[in-house]
Amino acid sequence: MAAHEGSVRCLDIASAGAAASGGSGDASSKKVKKRQRNQDDGSEAPPEPGALLSGGFDEAINVFNLQKHCQAGELKTPNDLGSPLCCSFAPPCSSTSGPPTHALIGTTSGKIVLYKKRDWSVQHVLAGHDEGGVQCLAVHPTGKMALTGGRDGKVCLWDLMKGRLAFVYKIPSRSKIRKETVNDIVWCDDGTRYAFCYGTKITARDVASGEDLLDVEMPSRVNQIAFIGGPEGMFLAAGCDDGGLPVLEVGQLEEDEDADTRRAIMAIEPVDKVVAGDDRLKCIRSVEGGSGFLVVTANSGGIVSLMDLEGAARMMLSGPDGSDEQGDSKDSESEDDSLDSDVDSNEEVEVAVEILDSVRLGSGARITDISVWSFGDNEMDEVIDEEEEEVEEEEEEVEEVDDEPPARTFDKGKKFNKHQTQRSNDTLELDAAAVEKARKLVGQAKKKQRKQKKKKAA
Repeated sequence: MAAHEGSVRCLDIASAGAAASGGSGDASSKKVKKRQRNQDDGSEAPPEPGALLSGGFDEAINVFNLQKHCQAGELKTPNDLGSPLCCSFAPPCSSTSGPPTHALIGTTSGKIVLYKKRDWSVQHVLAGHDEGGVQCLAVHPTGKMALTGGRDGKVCLWDLMKGRLAFVYKIPSRSKIRKETVNDIVWCDDGTRYAFCYGTKITARDVASGEDLLDVEMPSRVNQIAFIGGPEGMFLAAGCDDGGLPVLEVGQLEEDEDADTRRAIMAIEPVDKVVAGDDRLKCIRSVEGGSGFLVVTANSGGIVSLMDLEGAARMMLSGPDGSDEQGDSKDSESEDDSLDSDVDSNEEVEVAVEILDSVRLGSGARITDISVWSFGDNEMDEVIDEEEEEVEEEEEEVEEVDDEPPARTFDKGKKFNKHQTQRSNDTLELDAAAVEKARKLVGQAKKKQRKQKKKKAA
């Protein structure tokens, strides 16, 4: 659908709250009742997307209700503030603090507008960047502070509780004429670290100490970055102008590690040509839940892909020869075992990135921004579990059939009635009286046979 007269510049999704799904008898109210039933049963109801916020170069801010699949309203930026360049709900969708209460809009004038989500009234207009504009912003998982980056080479920390500027960091410029532009800025899930990219450089810092955890330069311009990882460690994935997708480890330097070394791997190699063209990775966003290594990317050719970068992290955590850091594996006891291990190693080739799904928008639309939401349905999980149980039962039945002994053989002279056959593993149970009667009949038949033999002999 056409949401703006000009191009869409920014997107963000908020979790559903009580106000986002009103009405009675509609689909959204049914979903709310279902969530309430899940909560009454003691199970944790998964969050659902409630609202979509979009900003465009037409100076309009649109709000869409994702529960009812319709537009909920339209706003215009205050006078002389310009067009929206970036937006975010507070708290963000990744937060566990509940549904958002505010929304932040960064404009081309360098000011940030803080809206109340309840009635979309302006609560604060924060001034801290120059007229170059606010290029990116990220709200802390608690919703109490935010980071912004501008075209003036500044990284600003805002206290949203008091509505004022708390800290400013000026990026050293390599040119006396032109200042550095902060292309993207992100928080990690727990809010203990943040990262930003400008030009060809990526920097990650620890919030408590303020020390640089990562400060590297890439071969080409870095457009967006995303935190990924799990209990094994924290990593940064970047979408670059040359089509490359590097994955870098973010962590404290070890004592026996050189200060100039840093673990990194190129999950997707850059394009081997002067201009990447449609292969440029313009957007990259992490996916909440799952393994923690899922990202969604979008390139200049209009292709949106879901990727799993767990392989890249495993490669960095393993030794230089590809083996586990915990120790080398034991030698094989025989040549057969070594051959089997070689076959297994060839079959289990680990790749840095696995593309799970891809879709092309139209004939190759120019994508300017993406927003990602992952949703898990408890009922769907139950259906999947039931299907897995059915598959396991079918596999057990197949194994039982395979283990059956060969069928019985019959003499050619005897007639075989297929309706009287039973599986070989079944036991035939007879009544005691019927067994006794059968024995008497057999005995009488044997007596008749003896009499006939005597008559023939006489």
